[in-house]
Amino acid sequence: MSKRTRIVLSSGCAVLAALVCLGYTGHVRDEAERTRTEAMRRYGGEVVSLVVATRGIEAGESVAAGDVEVRDWLASLAPEGAQTSMDDVVGREVSVPACAGAPLTELNFRDPTEMAEIPSGHVAVSVPITEKLGVTYGIATGTHVVTYRATEDGAEIIGGDATVLAVPGGSGSMGRGSITIAVTAEDVPSVLTASASGDLRIVCPADDVKSFASTRTGSEVSVEPLPKSEGKDAREGE
Repeated sequence: MSKRTRIVLSSGCAVLAALVCLGYTGHVRDEAERTRTEAMRRYGGEVVSLVVATRGIEAGESVAAGDVEVRDWLASLAPEGAQTSMDDVVGREVSVPACAGAPLTELNFRDPTEMAEIPSGHVAVSVPITEKLGVTYGIATGTHVVTYRATEDGAEIIGGDATVLAVPGGSGSMGRGSITIAVTAEDVPSVLTASASGDLRIVCPADDVKSFASTRTGSEVSVEPLPKSEGKDAREGE
């Protein structure tokens, strides 16, 4: 037998082995699913088909076809609002994270709280969420934040009296993938300029943090967040 013939035979055997393995894997998967379904019918009663996440889906992500699949589920254990059709979830933006293996429900697509009341003397500004911004899609509305401009020359505080008004997914949000914050009227130009240049940073201080450093000036700036009761309605009553 020539060397070429041996190579051809070896290659053919390798391809055949791979096909056999793939076929066996598929058979095992189908058999396991069939056994699972039969067991569910036998011990759990009625079975329904639900849309289940195949991976963890974070808030702000849009569901892709490969992120979900339809699986049999015990009707008695199906969560309220569970989705039963792929068409009802693919392309929708998740507002509440879903873990792998869990059925998707309307809860995962609920609208976050409506945009918070804009404090008196403030302006609502919407800026895109980027990797450098410093906050994520999961930040809660009403959170006190501090805005900075960060460049190669250093970091300079823009304003310490800012509040998160809306996050992606809510009807109060001004744009997909953006966060809406309330800033003082005089800080609006600086915030928009820093956002446009990619220099805007937003930090979330603890309640006991009262001052913030500025590396450009070498000084600290004292800031105090508005009391939660000092919203627009509260000030109108003064």
